[in-house]
Amino acid sequence: MDMINLGAGVLLILFGLRFLRKGFARVMGGDMIDWLQDFTRTRSRAWAGGVAGGVVMPSSTAAALLSVQMTRRGNVTWENVLAVLLGAQLGTTALIQVLSFDLRAYAGLFIAAGAALFLYVEEQRPRGIGQALLAFGFMLLGMGLLGDAARALGSDPAVSNLFAALGQLPLLFLIAAALLTLLMQSATASIALALALVASGQVSLTMLLLWVLGANIGLSLTVLLAGWSDLQGRRLGLANLFIKLPLAMALAALILSAPLPWLESLPGALPQQAAWGHTLFNLAACAAILFAATLGRLVRVLVAEPAEPGSTRATSMDPLLLQNPALALNAVLRETLQVFDQLHLMREKIMLALSQGEVPGGLKGETEHRRRHILAVCDELVEFLDAIPDDSLDEDDELMKETLDDFMRELPIIVRALGPELYGEVTRLLRNHPEALESARPLLIEAAARLSQQMNTVTRMLMRERPELGRKILERKQENSSWLIQAKRTQAGLPYPAWEILDDFQQINRRLSGVAYVYCRHEPQIESLDT
Repeated sequence: MDMINLGAGVLLILFGLRFLRKGFARVMGGDMIDWLQDFTRTRSRAWAGGVAGGVVMPSSTAAALLSVQMTRRGNVTWENVLAVLLGAQLGTTALIQVLSFDLRAYAGLFIAAGAALFLYVEEQRPRGIGQALLAFGFMLLGMGLLGDAARALGSDPAVSNLFAALGQLPLLFLIAAALLTLLMQSATASIALALALVASGQVSLTMLLLWVLGANIGLSLTVLLAGWSDLQGRRLGLANLFIKLPLAMALAALILSAPLPWLESLPGALPQQAAWGHTLFNLAACAAILFAATLGRLVRVLVAEPAEPGSTRATSMDPLLLQNPALALNAVLRETLQVFDQLHLMREKIMLALSQGEVPGGLKGETEHRRRHILAVCDELVEFLDAIPDDSLDEDDELMKETLDDFMRELPIIVRALGPELYGEVTRLLRNHPEALESARPLLIEAAARLSQQMNTVTRMLMRERPELGRKILERKQENSSWLIQAKRTQAGLPYPAWEILDDFQQINRRLSGVAYVYCRHEPQIESLDT
C-alpha cells in the first residue's frame, strides 16, 4: 500500500503540473509567446520577462520550446532568447519554494475554490484561475501521499540500508536524480519527490542538495531532447547544458567537501533549504547571460547549418535577379503568394478532417512536410530580401519590401498555429469531445472561413489591387476579433481544444493585420481604426 501511495503521489504531482500549465495558458489567453516576445527588445527585459513567464508557466521544457520559436530568422537575438530561457528556469523555482512548506492541510480549500470556478464559471480567465487552483490542490495532495508513504517506508530496515548506501555514493545519487528528472520531464516533480522523502528521516541536507543539482542536469537534458528536432532548438539546448552541467558539477564538489554548518546556513528547515538551493543554482546560472555571445559562437560551430545542395533549395530565386531590385522584389512577392497557397491548403485539409469527423492517417506527416517547406522558403526569402539594396528602390517598392520582410518574420508563428497546433487541437477535439462536435463545428468552420477571407484580402493587398485594402484588413481585424470574443462568451460548454483553435485564429488575425500596419503606415486613418 505504501508503494501504491508513493506512485499515486508522483502521478498527482505530474498531473497537477500539467493541469497548472493549462490553467495559466487559459488565463493568459493562449498568447504566451506573444507576451514573452514583447519583453525581448533588450537582454535585461528578456530576462525579466522569462522570470515572470516561468512563475506563471512552471515548465522549463515548455519555456524552452517557446524560446526556440523566437530564434527564427531575426525575430530575437540569440543573447535575448538565452536570457528568456534562463529567466524562465529561475521563475519556475517559485513553485518549489511554495511546495517546500507543508500546506497539505489547505489542499481541500484550493480544490473547493478551484472546482467552483472551473465548473460553474463560463468565462475563460476565471476558469483558468480555477484550473490552476485545482492543480495546486492536486499537487498538495500528492505531496501528502508521498510524505505519508515516506514515513512508513522510513521504518523499514531495508529502506534505511538503501539510503545509507546511497549516502556513501553521492555521485550515484546525483545521477539517479538526473535520470528520474529526464524520465519525468519535470524538475519540479523530481524535486517535489525529494522534498517529500524528507519525512522518512533518511535524507540529509547534502543528499537533498545533490538531488537538486541532479534534477537541474536532468532538466537540461530534457530541454536538449525537446528541441532536438529543430536546429535552433539543438543550439539552445546545448547552450543551456554547457551552462548548467559545469556549474552543477562544481557545486557538487563544493557540497561534498564543504563543512555541514556552511550548508545549514541556508534559511528554513530541510525542504526550504533544498528549495533555496534550487533557486540560488538557477540564479547563478543566469550570470551566463553576460557570456551569451561567446556561447552563441561556440554552439554555432558545434551545431553548424546543414549543407544544402543547390537542387534542394525551397524556392526558385535566382541571385542574378538582385541586379534588378524591382524584379527581385516581384520574385519575392511571387514566392510569398505561393506561401499563402500552402497556408490555405494546410488549413483547409485540417478543417476538412474536422468537418468529416475523422483525421486521415497521413495528414500529420503532410502537415509537417508543408510546415518545414514553408519555413525553408521563409529563410530563403528573408536572406534574399536582405540582399536587395534599399537605395535602388522607389518609395512604393521600399514599402513593399518592408511589408514582405515583416510578413516573413511573422510567418513562423502563423505556420505553427495553422499547422501542428491546429492539427493537434482538431485531433484532441475529435478524440476527447465527440459529444460537443455538433455544437462546436459550425462555430469553428465559420471562424476558419473568416480567417480565409482575411488571408485573401492580405494577398490582394500585396498584389496592390486597390490602395484601400490595407484599411479594409484593419477594419476586418476588429470585426473578427469582436466576433471571436463574442462567440467564446456565448457558446456555453465549448471544449478546451475548440477554445485553443479560436485563440490561434485570433492570434493569426492579429499578426496578419500587423502586416497591413506596415503597408499602410502613412495613412492618417490607421491610428483611429485600432482604438
